[in-house]
Amino acid sequence: MRPSMDIIHIGDEGFVKKYLSGFIRAWTVAAILLLQFAFVFVLAFFLSRYGLYVYLAVELVLIMIVCSLVNKRTDESFKIGWLIIISVLPIAGVFMYLIWGRASAFRKIRKRHTRLFGAVKNQMKCEPETFCKFEKDIPEYAGLARLLTSEGYPVFKNNEISYYPSGEEAFCAVLDDIKKAKEFIFMSFFIVAEGALWEKIKPILIGKAGDGVKIRFLYDDFGSMFRTDKHFWKELTDVGIEVAAFNPVHKYLDKLYKNFRSHQKIIVIDGIVGYTGGFNLADEYINALTRFGYWKDNGVRIEGDAVWGLSALFLEMWGLTTGKPDDDISAFKRTSGIVNDEYCIPFADGPDNTESTPVPSAVRQLIYSARKYLYITTPYLVVGDEIMNALIDAKKRGVDVRIITPAIPDKKLVFALTRLSYGRLLQVGIRIYEYTPGFIHAKSYISESFGLLGTVNLDYRSLYLHYECEIAIWSGLVIDHVKKDVLETAELSHEITLDEWNTRPFGEKVRQKFLSLFASLL
Repeated sequence: MRPSMDIIHIGDEGFVKKYLSGFIRAWTVAAILLLQFAFVFVLAFFLSRYGLYVYLAVELVLIMIVCSLVNKRTDESFKIGWLIIISVLPIAGVFMYLIWGRASAFRKIRKRHTRLFGAVKNQMKCEPETFCKFEKDIPEYAGLARLLTSEGYPVFKNNEISYYPSGEEAFCAVLDDIKKAKEFIFMSFFIVAEGALWEKIKPILIGKAGDGVKIRFLYDDFGSMFRTDKHFWKELTDVGIEVAAFNPVHKYLDKLYKNFRSHQKIIVIDGIVGYTGGFNLADEYINALTRFGYWKDNGVRIEGDAVWGLSALFLEMWGLTTGKPDDDISAFKRTSGIVNDEYCIPFADGPDNTESTPVPSAVRQLIYSARKYLYITTPYLVVGDEIMNALIDAKKRGVDVRIITPAIPDKKLVFALTRLSYGRLLQVGIRIYEYTPGFIHAKSYISESFGLLGTVNLDYRSLYLHYECEIAIWSGLVIDHVKKDVLETAELSHEITLDEWNTRPFGEKVRQKFLSLFASLL
């Protein structure tokens, strides 16, 4: 049964509070980065005085870099972005790539990540009976299930899945469930902010800690930097709640590790109930305040065996962040008592995965397998040719493809690139809507038989640079609920026509084309 929905009301007075300490940290990091850039350009200017010798050396290094980029296993737009930089700034660009762009620059941290993640994945076993039953019941997705299982993300059955079409509804259920916690609570967010929502959750967590409930709270340092200060977490740690900040922005300033953020949103209560979705822990996500109009989000609640998969995803990131992974994560495994054939697979992705990419692979599989319809809601639509061509091919084979993006953006540069992507899609008849009431932050990808719900946006940063989590779902009831929500959202949106796109202002066209050169770097 769905929890009661009487805890949070849109009328609750929320607020945005930003801390000077966050800005000071950001300015300090920016100043250090600017000094690094200044050093690179000064060095480039100094070397340019040596004429022919420097030219020959730069040309040799450029050839090596181009060969490295061509053979790099990454998105094509990433390669193009770096090629443009080193072409426009031959000497400085070479040094910039050697400092920030080389794969070997990330080898050490990736090796550590792989070791820590492997310690968790080795304890995640797919039950042979469950997998065989899945293959028999849903044979068309056996390949995808096999792929995800090979990455350490097993198939689970025996689940009850609820879909929430707004952050308000999702957090009502969350608060109801954490009040019932008896053993442990895991919480992970990209953004945590002081406000009305936090004031509702904080006393519950403190009270539960006093009752002996084990609580671990993980947040991304960059995502929360401006809206929390160094004293924000003291009330939690003082009562024994474990708090950890993922990838502090002041670390690894000589490399772009700070670009790797944890965009995951995971809540687990007692190993029985779990949540994920687009929502963060801030007032705009429950529309207690207005930012970019009405904030349209979504999320899912899972009760059953798959919660163990969500727990494992959280424990992966907890071990990576703290450097102290649990020796035996099975201590957090619980049995719900639910018995049915509702299948789902919680899985994750991140910049460590150089050999395989579970999230992009799952998105492509969803597009390839659609036969009747393919509905997508995403705040950003900035994708490479592979996903773009897959969407176009789906439409050409008769699939009803519809995509909803925001009408009011939170990031204007990315919004410009999102609108640039409309052209090729509109030309083949794909229907694109902009959500006019405000900002659509919901990440929904569904066809008639398969759905992906979680934290993944359709942009390069989410697909390749962030740590994300997603739920693969085959529940007909959940997919129907998401479909209904998407169609109702489309009714509130403005449908973009090809004529409208073609007649956009000339200045906008020029700006979009220029920005597209650096799409993977924004």
